[in-house]
Amino acid sequence: MYLNAYQRYVEELIGEYESLLLSQLLNAVNFKFGIELPSIEDYARQMCYYGDYKMLAYGSDYILHVKGGEPNYDMIRSFDVMLSFLPQVIWHRKSREPVSIRFFVSTLEHDREISVIPVQQGKERVLTRYADDKFEDQKCEVVIFLLEAKEQMKLIKSTCNYRFALITKDGVVFYKKDAQ
Repeated sequence: MYLNAYQRYVEELIGEYESLLLSQLLNAVNFKFGIELPSIEDYARQMCYYGDYKMLAYGSDYILHVKGGEPNYDMIRSFDVMLSFLPQVIWHRKSREPVSIRFFVSTLEHDREISVIPVQQGKERVLTRYADDKFEDQKCEVVIFLLEAKEQMKLIKSTCNYRFALITKDGVVFYKKDAQ
């Protein structure tokens, strides 16, 4: 199947992250290529028709994923966190659990590595211990605990440099660790 440059990038992203929303893929494609496509739905439908991809309705959006696989909702939520840092994102990749995505952002002071850890309710203590063990309290290394509910903030008290994120109907909302 012939893929244009945008579809090749979508294929690369789905290969890395398993499943993403079309709106997320549109933001990533527009950023990477410096364009303003209004939609990539037709490109995605073509990839589904001729390739091994499937689109699944998700509210007013669609999830694009590989046929035979299941959508990874934690990855979709984590990718939203990363997209909120555009245009400062200079590199990103999927990581090993419990970290879903690692990415670097460029700031005037220095580059920062950000690790996103999705936190399911009831897993706060385990993930706090993991973060304490793997990360230090450094300005150049930040952990973002991606929460399911705002009430989880009071259950996480890590020694690393961390923030909280919550996906709301209006997008990603960030909280500092002292906002508990």
